[in-house]
Amino acid sequence: MSLLQSLALLLTEMGFAQLALAFVVVAAYSLAINSSLDATLRTGAGSTAFVAGVAFAALTPSWVSGVAFLALVIAAVAAFAASAWLLSAMLGLRAESGALGASPERAETRSPAQQPARGIATTTAAVRTL
Repeated sequence: MSLLQSLALLLTEMGFAQLALAFVVVAAYSLAINSSLDATLRTGAGSTAFVAGVAFAALTPSWVSGVAFLALVIAAVAAFAASAWLLSAMLGLRAESGALGASPERAETRSPAQQPARGIATTTAAVRTL
């Protein structure tokens, strides 16, 4: 049986558990290659993708066809990410880059300036007239 025939057989016999694990692999791998996320989140997503990939390959009748299927899926996601990056670079859409964590500099710029509540504190002119 050739590799393509074993992949076709794998796709026809895929159950719900294998579909769910393949979805977890794709979603976690997409998070792992996202450079705008924090490094700890990306590491966790990469580990999750690896564990789900091993479980997916273990649940397939032939683990070799499971690994080949995951390699094709990961290559397709990487090709999509590379083409999106290339298109954004050609159009000049890379205006802001960096981690999307809660950095102290960004937290200060997002929060509005604190203002005193009206009606609670009396003004000094009103106090002097009393």
